[in-house]
Amino acid sequence: MHATELFEAGNYRYIPSVFQYSAGVKAEPGFCLEQVRFHRALPLQDGFEYAKVHLQKIGRPLTAFAHCELRSPTQFDDQGFIAFNRQYVAQLEAWGIYTPAFENREAINPVARTNVCPKHHAQRQVSMFSFTYSVPVESPRISFVLSGGGDAKKGPEPYRDRIIAYGDCSPEGLKTKIAFVIDEMTTRLRKLDLTWNDATKVQAYTIHDITPWIDELLSNPGLIPNGLTWHYAKPPVAGLEYEMDVRGGVSELFIN
Repeated sequence: MHATELFEAGNYRYIPSVFQYSAGVKAEPGFCLEQVRFHRALPLQDGFEYAKVHLQKIGRPLTAFAHCELRSPTQFDDQGFIAFNRQYVAQLEAWGIYTPAFENREAINPVARTNVCPKHHAQRQVSMFSFTYSVPVESPRISFVLSGGGDAKKGPEPYRDRIIAYGDCSPEGLKTKIAFVIDEMTTRLRKLDLTWNDATKVQAYTIHDITPWIDELLSNPGLIPNGLTWHYAKPPVAGLEYEMDVRGGVSELFIN
């Protein structure tokens, strides 16, 4: 498997990861990424329907859909997360984006994603906070989104066995978690031939006090020259405590 794969129908490259999402996307030359952000998150199926109508309205194929941000009411257990993800990718399959696994071939999902659980003002069901898609552009620029990455190693084992410093929310435990996630984001940037200097927006998701480590791990090393957006939210699976995503050169539209 290559570091990145081209999703030609969507005009972007992606980092292969797991069946529910890719690890990140980057617009191909001649295209950039554009995000629609809802004033309030919509129930997931309503969000998909809005995205479909919007893409048709601007003359883009459904396969241009490249990333979405979701908000969940509470953290999933392992089985609940798998069940939700199967439901989620069914819509991408209907749009010709997701290819299920068959024979000896793994599932292919080019779409990046962040899914977190707000501590307050949570939705009653999984909802769509924003969606991102590729559009043609005359002036070339770097345009990318990395999926939300939490404090767990990739693998088939239960999350409990993969979570970094499981159950340790002490300052040192959080430092270990944050450092792990930063390393993962660095690796993803490198796979897209990018560095932290290409980032225009860096977001963190946690309900724990990370202020002692922002300077040491992010600011002082020069990773967040444009600042850090901190969402008071939990990652999507029980036991995870810290998540980040990174993006650059993404146009934003706000919808009431």
